[in-house]
Amino acid sequence: MTNPFHEPAESGDSDDAVWEDLVRRLEADPAAAPDAPPGDSPGTDASGTVLPGANTPRGVDPQLFRMHPALTGPRDYEGPEDDDDGAFIPEEPPALGSGNPLLNLAWICAAGAPMALLLLAIFWRRAPMPLWIGLVVIAVAAAVFLFARLPRHRQDDDDGARV
Repeated sequence: MTNPFHEPAESGDSDDAVWEDLVRRLEADPAAAPDAPPGDSPGTDASGTVLPGANTPRGVDPQLFRMHPALTGPRDYEGPEDDDDGAFIPEEPPALGSGNPLLNLAWICAAGAPMALLLLAIFWRRAPMPLWIGLVVIAVAAAVFLFARLPRHRQDDDDGARV
């Protein structure tokens, strides 16, 4: 019976004897001790005869693990070697300034005006009021222009793979 509280067993417990016998049998190497008594090795009876079904060590035939070519699975498949590895090679992107100049200006104003407002708030609090109002108007106008240029209808034949 096992100890339900997982406390160390007493030295007189029957589990200790069984455990020591198990350890002794597992540590015993029949090849290392040829002069051992016949009933001492596992899988033999007192007379030394091998019991049927005993796990006796023996050599393993290496052909046992070699499979017939017709018995291969899906992970054994090797595809043909190609020079083209199938990697995606994107086309060369256009230069940054090569697009629509009005669109480029709108992006610069939409991103630059809020950053200028932040820098004014940190470093030049007494900036003139028309500068503050002008930067806010520029940022809002650029954002409205960019939102107005968004497509209004979805194209049914477009899968969205290209931006």
